[in-house]
Amino acid sequence: MPEGGCGVAVVIVNFNGEALLPDCLAALAAQTLAPAEIVVADNGSRDGSLALLREHHPDVRVAELGRNRGFAGGANRGVRATAAPWVCVLNSDATPAPDWLARLTGAPRDERTWALGSVLVSAATGRIESAGDQYSAAGYAYKLLRDRPLEDLPREPYRVFAAPGAAPVFRRDVFDALGGYEERFFLYYEDVDLAFRAVLAGWHALLVPSARVVHRLGATTRSHARARFYVARNSAWCAVRCLPRTGPRSLARRWLLELRTNRPRRLAPVEIAGRAAALAGLPRALRERRAIQAGRTAAMEDVEALLREPENLHRRLPGVG
Repeated sequence: MPEGGCGVAVVIVNFNGEALLPDCLAALAAQTLAPAEIVVADNGSRDGSLALLREHHPDVRVAELGRNRGFAGGANRGVRATAAPWVCVLNSDATPAPDWLARLTGAPRDERTWALGSVLVSAATGRIESAGDQYSAAGYAYKLLRDRPLEDLPREPYRVFAAPGAAPVFRRDVFDALGGYEERFFLYYEDVDLAFRAVLAGWHALLVPSARVVHRLGATTRSHARARFYVARNSAWCAVRCLPRTGPRSLARRWLLELRTNRPRRLAPVEIAGRAAALAGLPRALRERRAIQAGRTAAMEDVEALLREPENLHRRLPGVG
């Protein structure tokens, strides 16, 4: 990336985030390596977000979308408004450390690295929220080293399935070639689906342990029921679209297990509604699957390698190996 703060644009997707934007923008202003530009993609906010930006952050460009297009739609339009060769899609409830961007851009990477990931640190606990987002061949995503102390992190960067979704930095040309986020997902799993399509195209993400972002998980969504619905629906679509080797029985068993074990139990009807919505959209997801899998250029062994957790994580965990 070019030096001098000219290589990475930052896009913040905002919906009624007046209370979150000041800390997020202050963290960007404090970067030792300044972003090339900052764009706030506003999804029709009805609070004081736009007035706040006009009055206190006139240097920040605002893309007013007029209505709520979801995280996926807002991010896509925000990215299109930028010109830098790399772009970060930053959650408004995330506050990067001052050396975050410098650490990411200084990490060594190869020609097939398309995304750079930071360690997400829980604002509530100070522990790891995600040291890379991982996908299981059983059909679900999860966060590496979640709830572990920061001391468990490897020192050197390592390949991961996906950069954590609150602050990924993408190569703009690859993001565009993949078609960006799938806007039908609206919220949740749009980042996992995009990462999977990148893996199928022969790309990988790099997690940089020294790059840290504090994240107030769930602060932008606020509704647990809404999150449960979208995760139930979109995780099913992602599995159907992207898993190269899968079967309906194995996916059904996984979804039934999640229904039995997910808490709180009062949200079980919401989860069932999400799965029902997924089934209603299954014919389209299957058509998309045929196109996505026909376009796969990565060797299956490379795809399967990224569906396994990085080996260097386990060497540091007590009682392992």
